[in-house]
Parts: sequence; structure tokens; C-alpha cells
Amino acid sequence: MEEVGKITAQDRYRTVEELIARSQPSFNYYLLLVISSLIVASGLLLNNSAIVIGGMIVTPLLTPVLSIALGVIVGRGFLLKRQGFFLLKSFLIVVATGMLLTFLFSEPTDPFIFENTVRAAILYFIVAIASGAGATFAFINKDISDILPGIAVAVSVVPPLSLIGLGLASGSFELAQFYFVVFALNTIGIILGGMVVLSSQKFYRAEKKVDEQIKEIKKEDKKKEDEKIAKEEKLINL
Repeated sequence: MEEVGKITAQDRYRTVEELIARSQPSFNYYLLLVISSLIVASGLLLNNSAIVIGGMIVTPLLTPVLSIALGVIVGRGFLLKRQGFFLLKSFLIVVATGMLLTFLFSEPTDPFIFENTVRAAILYFIVAIASGAGATFAFINKDISDILPGIAVAVSVVPPLSLIGLGLASGSFELAQFYFVVFALNTIGIILGGMVVLSSQKFYRAEKKVDEQIKEIKKEDKKKEDEKIAKEEKLINL
């Protein structure tokens, strides 16, 4: 009988490869991010939870956050720095989208009524840790990967980011401040939950695979940089 939760070295290598590959900037990533941000912000402005949930399912932010957990476990600063900068850009896009929609469609009297208490923040943090662990476990084990959309709903950092944008655009700075704390706790919780699972599944043994992926990323970055330089030189010579 197969031991529950037991994974092989091959599973680790596959997970590392997929996690890093799905955490790279691309047109599809940014397209899904903008779509998700528009849906979530619209749902919040309409006070429609069904719409918000739809946007949370679409968001591609989960894998970049989990790749941070992987970077911590294997101790690779390059991965942490690259993914950290990538996530920062992603977070700013979500906040900016929320601000834009609020400027365009929010009435001055629109009430943004949400529970902004310490109790709520702590509960968000607990949910984030549990969901981060669940998402990582589901990502590793392909036979239960179909539950990932459900986990994405529980763990999404898009709503608090959108609420930061809504708060800033509407002048509700207390709301923006509170949901910045919620967003920070959510992100830290997801990373911690992911680290617990990755560590328990001995992903620190997959260092060589991570290094291979980092080498490929650097190679691709250099190729893009060379192409950019070549285009600039061509324009200068025209």
C-alpha cells in the first residue's frame, strides 16, 4: 500500500521545474493578472462575493509566492531576489487596477464595509498558513491537484491588494492600511505554509534541480538582453 504523502525524487524534480516555470513573467501571466484584478475589484465595488471568487480563481499569483518558499528552503538568493521583484510588480499592478476602477466607477457615498479588526487579521493569517500548506501539497501531488482552484479562493492575496487600491482611491486610508497588514500576513502565511510542506517533503535535496532551472533562467535573460542590445544598435545605425 502506498504511503500517504510520500513522494519520490522524480516528484521533487517535476515540482521544482513546474513551479519555477509557472512563476516566470510572460504575456499570459500578466494578462491573467490584469483580468483577475479587474474581476476582483469590480466584485468588491459591486459588493458581489460571487464575482470576487471568480477573480480569485483566475489569478496566477499563487505559484510565484510558493516559489519564494522554495527559494528559502534551498537557500538560493537569486531565486528569492528575482521572484521578490516579480511579485512586487505584480502586487502594484493589482493595487493600481483597484485604484483605477474606484476612480472611474465608485460613487462618493459608496460604503466599503469590511471587518477590519485584529481578530480578522489573525484569522486571515491562519487561513493563509493552512492554505499555503494545502496548495503546496496539492501542487506536489498530481493526484489531488484538482483541488488547487478551491485553495486559490481561500489563499488569494488579490482581494486585500484590491482593497488597498480601493481605500487609497476613495480616501479611506484606514481601510488601505488595515488591508496592507492583511495582505502582508496573507503573503507571509502562504510562504510559511509552503515552507513547512516543502521541508517535510525534503525539497532541500532538490538543490541541483533548482540550480539547473536558475541556470536556464539566466541563460534566457542573457539571450533577451543580447536581443535588446542588437535591436538598439540596429536602430542607431539606421
